Amino acid sequence: MGVLARLIGLLMAGYVRLVAATCRVEGGPVTQEQVVLVFWHEYNLAGAVAAWRLRRHPHHVSFSTRAFRGQVMNAMLAGLDTGSVPLPAEGERSEAARLSLVLARLGRDGASPVVSPDGPFGPYRRAKPGALIVARESGLPIQPWAIVFRPGVRLSRRWDRHVVPLPFSRMRVVEGRPLRIEARDRLRPKLAELQAELDRIATKADKAGRR
Repeated sequence: MGVLARLIGLLMAGYVRLVAATCRVEGGPVTQEQVVLVFWHEYNLAGAVAAWRLRRHPHHVSFSTRAFRGQVMNAMLAGLDTGSVPLPAEGERSEAARLSLVLARLGRDGASPVVSPDGPFGPYRRAKPGALIVARESGLPIQPWAIVFRPGVRLSRRWDRHVVPLPFSRMRVVEGRPLRIEARDRLRPKLAELQAELDRIATKADKAGRR
């Protein structure tokens, strides 16, 4: 199982490079600063392509699950010179919070953490506070993203309606307003602010994708 996961992951890394090399970029430049990149789980593959093509920051690190799909993602991220932190099983919230601190430490060491706040199990486009913890403990601002690929494929039967970008497509990154979390900030109001901003740019991306 592990060998198969690594093989699929390396093939996916090659696919990300292919799409990144052949897509046509639309829209303005994206931030090159060290940040906590935050986007909905549906954009995970699209985000990997966009970061590989557009971001000069050398090292990104993200969460992954321990299941087969997570092993595939680990291999893909490794093939893209990107790191990952394995998540606990669904429902182990205290452990998930601890791993957010691990991701924050990697941020303090120079990485740009990448967080999908509705992942890995949903609900769809419902933000959880992990990204806020990573930002607060790392001292890095949150940079919200939404990504459009035209043409692209939506996996409508998956809970996250995952976006699969295609080679030779047009890519646009919709950047939201950066959000900084200070040490004494209450997380609940900040979570509502993050939810609203991710919803705003995702709606903008959805409209752009239908044109």
